[in-house]
Amino acid sequence: MSRLSTLLFLVATACGGPSKPVQLAPLPADKPAEPAPPVADKQPPRPEPEPPKPTGPAEVTVPANKVSVKLVTPGKGKRVAVRYSSKAGDKQQVEVAMDFAAKQTETGKPPADQIIPTIVLAGETETKSIDKDGNAAYALTVSSTDARDVAGSQVPAEKFKIILGSLAGLVITSTLNPNGSVGDLTMRIDRPTDMTAGALELLRMTFPTFPVLPAEPIAVGAKWQATTTAKLADKLDVTQVTDYELVAHKGTTWTIKGTTKVTGTDQDVGDGAKITAIKGTGTTEATLADGALYPTTKASIETQFTATDGKEGKVDFALKVGGAVTPAKK
Repeated sequence: MSRLSTLLFLVATACGGPSKPVQLAPLPADKPAEPAPPVADKQPPRPEPEPPKPTGPAEVTVPANKVSVKLVTPGKGKRVAVRYSSKAGDKQQVEVAMDFAAKQTETGKPPADQIIPTIVLAGETETKSIDKDGNAAYALTVSSTDARDVAGSQVPAEKFKIILGSLAGLVITSTLNPNGSVGDLTMRIDRPTDMTAGALELLRMTFPTFPVLPAEPIAVGAKWQATTTAKLADKLDVTQVTDYELVAHKGTTWTIKGTTKVTGTDQDVGDGAKITAIKGTGTTEATLADGALYPTTKASIETQFTATDGKEGKVDFALKVGGAVTPAKK
């Protein structure tokens, strides 16, 4: 399976013919292909060579995005420094659910929608260490995977579970800054299958992030803005500006809501292809609990852009990613 980021980015599709819809998830065959009957008076056909099987660990690293934060208003009432916090050795059971959908529209042709079932990972996070600046090095060890049907999906959840089964033994490691920014995120599987690389690319595209907090003490009603420079599908440079507000504080929990605007300059992406009209929107809501590494989070973001290659015309794309993190109740 080729890199999903290339497939999802759709530039190759635009260059080689925009009429071809992108394939979001390769499925295991319903049954093995039947061998061709022997041809009389000819040498028997040689057996097809088996594809190379993974021989070592599979690993994908998602580079950290550049994030800056600006406080707009500190809110009213008693102000405190809101932080992500945990201690070395802390453990937390979590469920991470991820969605992905793409729409491809070409002039004169009906839209082509590509939707996959919800990806579900369940496992345990463990804070391995805390450095002098409060950064938490952690590992999320995935104990089970699942898929849930989504309306409009061309892929049955039961069949998609076979692909997700290739994530057995997945361990995700990273660092979490007290303000919510993260370091490089690494996904590793010691015993991959031939479907593991593609499944990891799905996670690379959809794994959720958390709200980033201001350095200053804040109270309910506080508003701040976070600007993130990111790469969509490892190729397209985009800027995400999120306006956050602290909407509630109850006991040891803090609830934050945010709206995101996506922009980007016109970009040449090779082989004569050009990306223009980059725009998008998103929403997020998260509840942080004192002493917990992962917050309860629900977020989605949609990015739209137009691909042209100077030969086949233009194709409009919309990529939508959603994620939810649900820690187990203590």
